[in-house]
Amino acid sequence: MPFVAIVFALLCPLSNEAYGHSFSVKDDIAMVRFSDPSFDPAIVGSEIARPSPHGDYVAIVTTKGLLATDEVESDLTVFRMKELSAFLDGEGTRPQPRIVASIVSYPHREQTISYAPVIKDLRWSPDGKGIYFRGENGSGAYQLYLARADGSGSHALTPADQSVDRFDVVADTVVYKVSMLVDKHRSEIAKINSDAFAATGARIQDVVFPSQLGTLEPEVFAISVLQHTNGRWFARRVPGDPSTEMTYLSALFPFVLSPKGHQLVAPMPVSTIPDTWQRFEPVTGSEYLRLLPGKDAQITNAGETLRPLQYMLIDLDTGKRTPLTDAPNARSLGYPFDNSRVAWTTDEKRVLATNTFLGTHDDNPLERNRPCGVASFDLPSFEPRCLFFEGKDLDRTAFHIEEVSFGSSDDEAIVTLTQRPNRRVTRRYRFFQDSWHLAGEDSAADIGTGSAGLVSPDISDVQISVRQSLNEPPKLWVSSRRTGKAREAWDPNPQLADMSFGEASHYEWEDKSGHHWSGLLVKPVGYQSGQRYPLVVQMYNYVDGEFTTDGLHPTAFAARHLASVGFVVLQVRRQVDTLSEADPEVHLEGYRSAIDSLAAAGMVDRNRVGVVGFSWTCWYAVNAIIKDPQLFKAATIADGLDNSYMQYLMFGAGSESLERQMEQIRQTAPFGHGLKKWVDEAPGFHLDQVQAPVRIEAINPLSVLQEWELYASLRLQNKPVDLIYFPHGTHIHQKPLERLESQQGSVDWFRFWLQGYEDPDPAKAAQYERWRGFAKLRAAAAQSYASPTGTTPAPSLP
Repeated sequence: MPFVAIVFALLCPLSNEAYGHSFSVKDDIAMVRFSDPSFDPAIVGSEIARPSPHGDYVAIVTTKGLLATDEVESDLTVFRMKELSAFLDGEGTRPQPRIVASIVSYPHREQTISYAPVIKDLRWSPDGKGIYFRGENGSGAYQLYLARADGSGSHALTPADQSVDRFDVVADTVVYKVSMLVDKHRSEIAKINSDAFAATGARIQDVVFPSQLGTLEPEVFAISVLQHTNGRWFARRVPGDPSTEMTYLSALFPFVLSPKGHQLVAPMPVSTIPDTWQRFEPVTGSEYLRLLPGKDAQITNAGETLRPLQYMLIDLDTGKRTPLTDAPNARSLGYPFDNSRVAWTTDEKRVLATNTFLGTHDDNPLERNRPCGVASFDLPSFEPRCLFFEGKDLDRTAFHIEEVSFGSSDDEAIVTLTQRPNRRVTRRYRFFQDSWHLAGEDSAADIGTGSAGLVSPDISDVQISVRQSLNEPPKLWVSSRRTGKAREAWDPNPQLADMSFGEASHYEWEDKSGHHWSGLLVKPVGYQSGQRYPLVVQMYNYVDGEFTTDGLHPTAFAARHLASVGFVVLQVRRQVDTLSEADPEVHLEGYRSAIDSLAAAGMVDRNRVGVVGFSWTCWYAVNAIIKDPQLFKAATIADGLDNSYMQYLMFGAGSESLERQMEQIRQTAPFGHGLKKWVDEAPGFHLDQVQAPVRIEAINPLSVLQEWELYASLRLQNKPVDLIYFPHGTHIHQKPLERLESQQGSVDWFRFWLQGYEDPDPAKAAQYERWRGFAKLRAAAAQSYASPTGTTPAPSLP
């Protein structure tokens, strides 16, 4: 349901002529962000706060960075619904937030999101008087907490040396997955004696950096149960062997307690790959993900991001674990768009599970080679039935599974599907004649992106949501679902009203091959039509409807910060990858066509253009500065693969998925006759073509090895290259000082090369001394290219 016109009239975006200074990296770090609810375009209605069971309260989590201590602070804030309702009706004063819990720490592990909070996973207690959550302490342990909604206090339910990764609550029972901080996963390298190890088959990081990659280190988990009896909490461990897992993607998978509190369904890692699993089809274009026999040690390694998982039914009394089906969850074979979800019937006789393959005992084995979108399992027989199967192709524009639940009976299943950015359908399936049949579909179209258009299952008419837009910072609003009346209830960032922002808008164009491209265009503060500005192109993705600051992530991206100092910034959504050498060429045309389009519009100076590559798009940026050396005059490459020869040798040995991924890209291994193809195509063999100064960010020791070929080759050729190292950082920067160096360093880099500007801050003197040395190198190289003999000597490296 779209917002009524009165709401749009109230949403007044920040003016780029606002008073005070322009928005900076430090302002971004200090900005308060909503962590829960938090807008996710893949989940329609994710920006709506869920009230307590009886509708008395609503809970909000906000997070901000603290530069002074290099930490982040997350606050759990509660509002009374009656006060919000009275304010909406004009009968009360603006409600004041009440903080019921606050934690200051920082994310110690790799995160899948930016601005990660240290208060996570809110669950209301059944009586609506308390809120369970995970809070990360200064040692990196997530303790389980219970906070009272009336503000009378909060307390930890688990010790400070135990880290809770997942939990669920039913009545007075809490089940949780927990590790001991001292019980980190140890290297699997076999010890021969006190001075020697057998490292054959190990990953390079396990040999060179054992126990030094703390943000990625697997942990040893057990399952435990807390029960509240006679006013006290009692903990017990569920029998069974512990599992060794990385927590990086664990939030993407369900951990669901049964209604009576004695059984749990959760995906668990497998230790062996049955031969029959090779029949399961990977997503189109990712044949390297096929689960082949004989590769168990590599595929099931605890450090493998795509390690196969299997839905497991766990008896919490005996510890017995039974697979729901003899098949893996489909995400490990490259199917990420359907959410993994689980739902129980109230009598515990049937379970729904999504995004999974099914076993072999069916009449239609060919169909079972593809993922089942939603499967039902009867208990205790484990008889599987698929509501519908999915195709092999990835289509970002199609409908994908968001949630599942049971309807009015065990024989009715409700499947919610979403289509980005703002459409949702609800399908009802009924079970009869021994199978599931589609019984109806309800459509909710044109749900306002970043707004509260979805009718939530709240028990009252009043709805609390976070509203924002590309140019409007997030604020908390209260509205009536019935009348559409709305009022701003809380602005956590009043300081932003006194700052200047560059205007952001959607931008679309086509390249000469007909590929359609989209991005966010951020204009400089004080933009004047007809004036040509320097341009920085940041490629990865963007979030429709979200207030944009850095562009997507705070690793090297600095969209609005660059706009504050006179740059046009284009944040580009990359095309779907085919895992072939065609990918970097397609994106090279994306870069070229974007620059052509903006130059033709009279907005940018095509002779002052920079590029930022992050993660996967480092490959595209490195390819661009090789294949078209004059396209970019400066580049930042941040913690990513470029699928080159040295990376293959270092990381392919010991990582089955990475080895097969790189071989698929070039359709061969770099040995024998295949070596020539690698020499022709791999970036590392062509870095002599690079002319742009390159700033490299290496995050953790492993990333240094990953980026060393690029860095060493450019440096040995006396080319301008700067290497910035974050020894304890995360792929998506979280700590304030890491964000400051990454983002402000990127701003300074582009200002130096594209604007000729140096920050007078004395603390940056060494930085500019290095860069001035690079500038001399570049000038000497340009003179050498212009010389008929090409013999002009180059100065020594700074």
